[in-house]
Amino acid sequence: MPALSPLVLLLVCWGLTVAVACLALAAPEAFDLVPVFMARHDLDPAAFTGLGALWHVTALSAWVVGHLAACTALPRRVATRSVPDLSRAAWLTFLANLVLLAVTLLWIGLTARQLGGLRALVILTTAEAITAREFLLQNKLFTGMRLFYAALPATGCLAAAILVAGRGRLSRRAHALCRATLLMNLVALTLLPIVMSQRLLLLQFTLSAYLAACLIRRRVFALPWLMTGAALFLTVWVLRETLINPAVATQAVPVGLQKLAFYTVNDLWNGFAPISSDVPRTWGAETFHGLAVLTFTDGLVDHAILPLAPAIDAVRGGGAFPIFTAPYVDFGPFGGAIVLVGLSFGLRLLFHRAQSSFLATIAYAQFGAALLFSSHGPYLLHQNLLASLIVVAVILRLARPAVRTRAEIIPLFLPRREMARDAA
Repeated sequence: MPALSPLVLLLVCWGLTVAVACLALAAPEAFDLVPVFMARHDLDPAAFTGLGALWHVTALSAWVVGHLAACTALPRRVATRSVPDLSRAAWLTFLANLVLLAVTLLWIGLTARQLGGLRALVILTTAEAITAREFLLQNKLFTGMRLFYAALPATGCLAAAILVAGRGRLSRRAHALCRATLLMNLVALTLLPIVMSQRLLLLQFTLSAYLAACLIRRRVFALPWLMTGAALFLTVWVLRETLINPAVATQAVPVGLQKLAFYTVNDLWNGFAPISSDVPRTWGAETFHGLAVLTFTDGLVDHAILPLAPAIDAVRGGGAFPIFTAPYVDFGPFGGAIVLVGLSFGLRLLFHRAQSSFLATIAYAQFGAALLFSSHGPYLLHQNLLASLIVVAVILRLARPAVRTRAEIIPLFLPRREMARDAA
């Protein structure tokens, strides 16, 4: 499946980002709001320098080196691996998903109660979407509560993978549980981002579920469904933008699409601006911040880099530094290139492992989806994604059969001819 390798997914992401950003900058007549948004966020077009382009070529080259090194180190034959009890995995996924949804809805319900009811929260969201989001964040019941909401794409991806892997083998009950999980997450991740932001969770859900299905089937298929997911994401994006920018005297769809084009320009600007500036080194605070959050050391990290915040904020627009630039800000050009080689090497090994391991398939689907919007930030090591992988690993660990039979040891991912031969 070379079409789904990490290098290809990375090239797709950055190719689209550069193409859309260049189009928006080259056609100000068609994208008349993009210069307005850039001025509002103090994004100077002079940041797009040849030095920045040189670093991105260097970063891509480092990624290719890691990719080729991993290909050289791979074993020739994929080893056989046992698979979980898919019916039990479907039940556990459904239960875990109910817990995640219940905690998220409890959070929203208690916040709405403080405002005077759900109707008051909806009115506040319509009038001041950003204020409503900040109010939600201030009313978390416990540390890490957002991770319950952020783990929904992973359980949805797992349900989709179980459906594809268990074709013809799942019981009706397990099949219904997986479909219910998918439907609940689709509805939740379509509606909740309008109030709570984090629209990338819907993108993470649709992309990871599609990648997992393709990895199990060993081919790229059902492209119309992928297009449907993209259309759904754009719909949610436009709805959210109509709430954030109600005063813009333009139709909602053009405003939403121009804001999306601006975000690609912003992401590219975040990638270029630090390269041509004398930025202080943050020593992992940008690339590995998610690990710090999960280990409860983010407070120490944030305190350590607090004196550097003004210099960092001066070369960062909205959001985070892209995957190519975050290691540069942390460790400089040489150290940043080494980090990119390591990330590329690890992801290529995981891609190879995903051809024989169900857990590795889900993990790579999550990382692969993150690669498809890696120009927006270093989401590969974000606490949301890492916590989601922990949830998936626990579910599949509990779903392991107590006694493995021959049928359970046969891998899910064999080519059809080999499956027919084994069955005979």
